[in-house]
Amino acid sequence: MPAIFAVTFLFAQVKAVKPLTAKEVVATPVTSTKPLTNPKPAKTENPPPKPTDLQNAVVNVVVGDDGKDYDTKLAVTVNDGNKRLAGYYGIPSHDLTGNPDIVGTTMGEYFPGDNETVPITLEASVPTGQMNTSKYPPLPVLREANVSDFANGGTIWIRIYPNGHDTWKINNFSLTLYFNNDGGSPHKITWPGFTLAQDSPSRVLEFDKNFNPIQ
Repeated sequence: MPAIFAVTFLFAQVKAVKPLTAKEVVATPVTSTKPLTNPKPAKTENPPPKPTDLQNAVVNVVVGDDGKDYDTKLAVTVNDGNKRLAGYYGIPSHDLTGNPDIVGTTMGEYFPGDNETVPITLEASVPTGQMNTSKYPPLPVLREANVSDFANGGTIWIRIYPNGHDTWKINNFSLTLYFNNDGGSPHKITWPGFTLAQDSPSRVLEFDKNFNPIQ
């Protein structure tokens, strides 16, 4: 046997054999293939709309060259699109149904050129569908007007009750309505002049759903 081969063979016999070791296994994290979605918010009920009830009504009169006598009584009514009473000036006389009949009251003398304000009292006249059973007979529960009650416009009625003869010339007549929670308020409606007298003591003025005067 050649010397080189013998040495190599002996070296291979004494070479330490490296023991086998187990390979460390790293766990692969499991990822979901399902796309992430935000949870749906809980359903909430829409809040009821804020009431748009009538808060105030003001009548303004610019007197012409002939004023109203001191003893001439005056009545004014403001009515919604269903001809229900929303406000008035005068003396109400209610019947058993709760509907008032307005008669005139004296406000004194109006001089030529005066700018007069007529105070309007608001009236609850719109049925709510409920009944007041604490009284006999039971009466319907009523509320004051709101914006929707004027969806078909409205009217204002003015009447004088002269003591004999009287002529009242009006250069300008306006009605201003103030509603709660209404971005368009106040609504001012203005009509041109007219004349009231003992032979023609009343006038009905109309306005449309946009609170514009109907001439």
